[in-house]
Amino acid sequence: MVFLDLPAVITILLQGLLYGGILSLIAIGLTLIFGVSRVMNIAHGDFLVLGAIVTTLLFLNYRLNPFLSIAVVVPLFAGVGILFSLLMRKPMSARTAELSLAASILVTLGLSNLIEGIGDRVGALINTPFYSLETYGLGTTSFGGVTLTNVLILTFVTIILISIAMTILVYRTGFGALMRASMQDREVAVMLGADTSRVSMVTFAIGISLAAFAGTMDVLVTVLDPSSGLALTISALTVVVLGGLGSFNGALIGGFLLGFLTSFVEIVLDDLGQAGAAWGPAVPMIVMILVLIVRPSGLLRR
Repeated sequence: MVFLDLPAVITILLQGLLYGGILSLIAIGLTLIFGVSRVMNIAHGDFLVLGAIVTTLLFLNYRLNPFLSIAVVVPLFAGVGILFSLLMRKPMSARTAELSLAASILVTLGLSNLIEGIGDRVGALINTPFYSLETYGLGTTSFGGVTLTNVLILTFVTIILISIAMTILVYRTGFGALMRASMQDREVAVMLGADTSRVSMVTFAIGISLAAFAGTMDVLVTVLDPSSGLALTISALTVVVLGGLGSFNGALIGGFLLGFLTSFVEIVLDDLGQAGAAWGPAVPMIVMILVLIVRPSGLLRR
């Protein structure tokens, strides 16, 4: 049995929280889009990969600071989100909710494959099968025997700030009230005078730009390949199930909780002499199964 020292444990748990924060951003966008528009976006994780690709290209070609590239990535993908919402209007005009949901899954699954192909093609052009800016360095910071890269610290702080900003948007603004009303009962929102088409379009812009922003953060601390998108979408869906379908707070808290739990399980397995990192990807699936059995509505009801 091999026991990790305390600094290593703290570092792994902090990395887990960072991963959880990235999952939260994806899950929030997925929840908002599904709640307002009833579109199950299977390609959501692929937009994270696209955001990572754009960030990488901006850095390699123009030496643009990855944190400053947020000012390019977020508006760009907000525009992509608007176009995406227009694209989904026809598939979502099916007569029944079941057909609309099926149509959204099929269309976005095809889009996921398209984005994966684009990622492969771009990788071939720049002669790399993977995307990562882990070599981008800003030094390290040490405290209490724990040494962390400043990039990891800045990434975590940025994710926290964006999470706070999203919470304020959803619960402290007029547009947030419209989003919540549309999520709870779209028909009633229309009767009260809400322009649900506009709300849906802006929600798509927010959700897709959040995924791309998460990609900018993720590529700084890990390695991504073009096929990562679907796995990330599944992890985000696990967060949504864990927090409760349609629950903004559930998506936010569930992501951090799942990231922390995954790192905790890896630490325990490593201490037991097992390959913790190899079992880590199975944790979200196990959590989702247990939640569906014990509390199908999720930890937080909408």
